[in-house]
Amino acid sequence: MNWKTDLKLSDLDSRTRLEITCRSCGHSRYETRDSLAVNAQLASLYLDQIEGHLRCSKRTCRGAVRIALIHANKIEGFVGGMA
Repeated sequence: MNWKTDLKLSDLDSRTRLEITCRSCGHSRYETRDSLAVNAQLASLYLDQIEGHLRCSKRTCRGAVRIALIHANKIEGFVGGMA
């Protein structure tokens, strides 16, 4: 389990920004929760499921993407500690 399997898109604040980065070409874009929630299919899904549905926005690529939350202009892909 990780933060993507624990959070639904509807759990996020409406102004929460997500960085969506292509795993193939490295192209990244920023979306808000509201812009993704416009699609009725994505509105009730967990973030890991949304990550599986989204594709690169470049017409020539269309590769798989990864999602990172942005907090106070800082990108956060993983938060953990040492035991």
